[in-house]
Amino acid sequence: MAAQHIAGLPVEEVLLAASAAAAPMLALIGWEIRDRLRRVRRKLSSASNEPDPAPR
Repeated sequence: MAAQHIAGLPVEEVLLAASAAAAPMLALIGWEIRDRLRRVRRKLSSASNEPDPAPR
């Protein structure tokens, strides 16, 4: 960051632009993780709700 200040770049504006550019991708990653966790939880709960097979 110090090098950018020396070069005359406004570090705060660069960080703001970078975070604004990354926000949609971070949102998509968050939604994907949440969706996968829901699917895993649903699969685990459905597997635990199944009755045990009758012994032979």
